[in-house]
Amino acid sequence: MYIWRRRQVYIVLKRTGNKHIHKTSTPEKALLNNVLTHANIYRLRLIAWLLIAFMSILIVLQLVFIAKVVLPRALEIAPYIMHLRFIFIGGSVAFLIVSGRPASPNAITRRHYIYSYGYILFNLTGFAILSGLIQSIGPGIASSYLMAMIISSAFLYLNLPNSVLIYSLAWAVMSIMVWRFQFDWLVASSVFLNSSFVTIIAIFISYTVYTNRVREFLYQRKIERQKEKLLLSNDMLKNLSYLDALTGIPNRRFFDEFLRREWKRAVREQQPLCMIMIDIDHFKLFNDTFGHQNGDDALIQVGTTLNMAVKRPGDLVFRYGGEEFAAILPKTDQTGVTEVAKRMLQAVSGLKIYHPFSPTGRLTISVGLACVQPKNGELPDYVIDCADKALYRAKGAGGNQYVRA
Repeated sequence: MYIWRRRQVYIVLKRTGNKHIHKTSTPEKALLNNVLTHANIYRLRLIAWLLIAFMSILIVLQLVFIAKVVLPRALEIAPYIMHLRFIFIGGSVAFLIVSGRPASPNAITRRHYIYSYGYILFNLTGFAILSGLIQSIGPGIASSYLMAMIISSAFLYLNLPNSVLIYSLAWAVMSIMVWRFQFDWLVASSVFLNSSFVTIIAIFISYTVYTNRVREFLYQRKIERQKEKLLLSNDMLKNLSYLDALTGIPNRRFFDEFLRREWKRAVREQQPLCMIMIDIDHFKLFNDTFGHQNGDDALIQVGTTLNMAVKRPGDLVFRYGGEEFAAILPKTDQTGVTEVAKRMLQAVSGLKIYHPFSPTGRLTISVGLACVQPKNGELPDYVIDCADKALYRAKGAGGNQYVRA
């Protein structure tokens, strides 16, 4: 970004490296975690609504058709399955309430991490228990548990440590339920192998989905940084074109743009606009005597001194050309511009730059002042002409003084 401060341009470049996420700063990692958790929250809320609807339908079906069930074991575990479905509904409603609807990744807090991982584990262990109970009725492949595993791994973003932890806990609960309720060891072994295989596959799918999303995040961040650098480069070129290469203060090009803008504002707001034209006295003789290098050094000192003589943020000093400088002071009256001119004269004389052809023996300036009330139909050149004529009167009177138009 580029900041005008005390009427000088300071260029501040913010550099951002193109490193992988494990080498990036903590804020970058936090941003990635927030982005993924934000996506997980919205996807888990969708799952919660689907679970509420699905479990409600199953509860209704179970109540309607329970009278037609003839298997004693099915009737025995039916209350437990009913309770589990109510628990699924209650847990989903609780998650919808506490998780809220974060508007953006910036709204993600630590509690969202806890809620998302807790709800994932709640669902997977719940389906493991449900599948284990169903196994006690007869042979099966634990379809509820397997579906929950595959859907969660493909639909949610979990890093490898978290996915291993969550899926391993769910797998452990599933294994305990199978060996506890399935008395046929052949069927139990088959279900155990199937659930183990699907758990491993789920971890692999989860890792693939997560790493692909991280690559996409890094690619997007890289594009954003490239855009930022391009904008910074364009701004830098633009601002450098407004700076005088020697003195570092705004140049004639910016003077013209700034004057047009302030002139229009003064017309619109019916405010006065003042201008100061400054010329270094006998500068050609100084240059011819001491050389161009010393002349350039003198210009730099004078430009810096004039720049510091104006105090208000809206007042700017420019290098107008050669040994001429100018200042534009919006919303200033005759008294205010006169005080600035006096400060400029004293400040430049106070530099005590030796000048053998000056009546004072030191480098001095001549100053012309002009204050106008801009009106519609008038051009900004009017105030320049007024200040310029006042400047030439000051020089004609011997220099080292100011004259008001």
